Amino acid sequence: MLHLLLAALAASGAFAAALPKSCPILFDGRVALTARAADFDKDTSKFDHQFVHGENQTWAEILKFPVVSPSLFDLPKFAKAVEVTLTDGSIFVPGGGPPQVGFRRSELIPASNNGTDVTVQGTTTFHWSLRDDPARPLNYSHEYHPVWHETADFSTSEFTFQTGTPFNASFENPQVHNPRTLRLAGRQSNSPETIFFSTPFTLGVWHNFALTLGWETNDLTFYYSIGYAPLKRVVGPTFNDNSGGGQFHVGLLKLPTGPLGIDVLHEGFQASHIHEGLIYGGVFIEDSSSGCVTTGLL
Repeated sequence: MLHLLLAALAASGAFAAALPKSCPILFDGRVALTARAADFDKDTSKFDHQFVHGENQTWAEILKFPVVSPSLFDLPKFAKAVEVTLTDGSIFVPGGGPPQVGFRRSELIPASNNGTDVTVQGTTTFHWSLRDDPARPLNYSHEYHPVWHETADFSTSEFTFQTGTPFNASFENPQVHNPRTLRLAGRQSNSPETIFFSTPFTLGVWHNFALTLGWETNDLTFYYSIGYAPLKRVVGPTFNDNSGGGQFHVGLLKLPTGPLGIDVLHEGFQASHIHEGLIYGGVFIEDSSSGCVTTGLL
């Protein structure tokens, strides 16, 4: 039914009449209706086909295509949602290093995003939408990073988008009173961590986000909407340390629980027999050096 609706809208020219002139797209991660999960394991995938997931896993096992309405920015591309899942096997083993048994990880990274590419030059805007999967609920006693941007030297992140209970809740994030929220935090190496934005993680609806970073100016601006409402600016522009280039991660990084001071990569508690996931849509990166930011269909 969804395919028929999209085809009818395309034939009518409704989207073409409604869409404004688009901003220059640097990376388009929206998923075609014909895409299969196994396509993400091929070296022709728009996302890195090797990273980041469990050592013995494939994207064909990890990714699902749930039957949900398309997100705000999937609509004009006739694209579909993709779900990223976590299981007990979601233990990443970096090259030359020990398994990261403290984490559970499944993250998509743009294949063209090598750490110094055009997505980390000038001013760029990162778009994503997400919603919950009632069949694969998260465990909100843990901290999750559903989206984040890691510096090229892997030492920190320019921003982390979070949900769940902060690992260091009593020390660095006493302001997080409700773990079932979606939160934007600034540079991860800051102590205490700066929380720029928080909103309830309402279930059963799309939450849409856009984050503009000035890579030389160290500016941060954040936009948000629900459903098919246009994005509205909710933060900034404000200062954030955006140095370090790096890579855009879209997926799930789940931290362990445990006492402060442990090595969270390799220690801490993770429950067994997990089946968790988040549904994503409308992932793309655009050039905002001219001030252009895509905020909606109308």
